[in-house]
Amino acid sequence: MSAGHALRHSGDAVLKELAEQLRHRHYVHSDQYPAAQVARLGRGDCRAFNATWERLPRDGYLHAQNGVRERRICKFEYRHRAHQWTPLPDCHFFQAQAHNPLLGGVQRTYTRSEAAFIDSAVLRTLLAADLALMELTVGPRDWLVTCHQFRILCDERNAGHATPEGRHRDGHDFVFQHLIQRQQVTGGESRIFAEEGDCVFSATLTDYMETVVLNDRILLHEVSPLQTSGMHSDRGSRDMLIIDFDLADY
Repeated sequence: MSAGHALRHSGDAVLKELAEQLRHRHYVHSDQYPAAQVARLGRGDCRAFNATWERLPRDGYLHAQNGVRERRICKFEYRHRAHQWTPLPDCHFFQAQAHNPLLGGVQRTYTRSEAAFIDSAVLRTLLAADLALMELTVGPRDWLVTCHQFRILCDERNAGHATPEGRHRDGHDFVFQHLIQRQQVTGGESRIFAEEGDCVFSATLTDYMETVVLNDRILLHEVSPLQTSGMHSDRGSRDMLIIDFDLADY
């Protein structure tokens, strides 16, 4: 899978502004980028991509008292000299306990994302867009990239917890948080914190592909609990695609 040169070398003013912000304040929030790039693909591609969230298995590592979520992952290697993305078969995921006091120190293995997700034009567009921001922010690099498909569930009796570990780091270099959809829920405010504890950003993501990016080595983050809105259903959900960028250590 070859990265899109038009995105990777984009001179778009929005992309340049985002890179400048990410370098200096270590996070950015945008409802324009990469949403506009994805929108050009058309509804059919987006519907097929979104439908893969309907087939996520339950995350068996999370105990019931910490909420219910469904999850798949997949990984890619990006080599900048060849401009080449390579899907990897590895579905292991590990976080140090210092980063995740709830599940840190556990070698977890998740079900790999479906081919309909991995081969999607939407995912290719997102990876190219995210890479373009990384290259403007830190320069051309080799990356290990992990994609996490999450569905956080809640009902009348149980809140949904996108970050059951509380305020934390994920243990990566940069983290992209792309909203896929919210269904019958309230809450779920995304919050970013400085090391000293001050909240530097908070917003409830509501639009398709609305995105937050943060330097995970410098900042911490959390998401407030979700409650079902109760308007048309006693069950609610929030679907997210989290894409981690780690500098490759060869």
